[in-house]
Amino acid sequence: MVDNSLVERPLLTEGDGLAQAKNTLRNKIHFYVGDNGTLVGTATDISHILLNELSGFVNKLSEADSLADVKASVTSLKATIGDIEGKVATGELTFPYQSKGLDTVKQEIIDRANGVNNLL
Repeated sequence: MVDNSLVERPLLTEGDGLAQAKNTLRNKIHFYVGDNGTLVGTATDISHILLNELSGFVNKLSEADSLADVKASVTSLKATIGDIEGKVATGELTFPYQSKGLDTVKQEIIDRANGVNNLL
């Protein structure tokens, strides 16, 4: 028996075109910048750096008794990631969220988090 449900459906819908464009872009990222494993590895490295530095900052800040102690608590964090802001300001570094738009990225985060949470 032949499935005629496909006959009535156009080959591409607007949603299909958007999905194809997204897949094309992902393929370019994969080819030119890094495979999924590399991208996950980079994201993991970033998470580990931030977790370690934030932990040190929180521990030192919780023991601060003066403004000097508060300032000293950020020394390691500043040494590790303090140059990022300047590189962004000069355009030496740009993040994908800047190109996509902060509102778009935040909505994607919300949708993904809610979607995963609903499945849990």
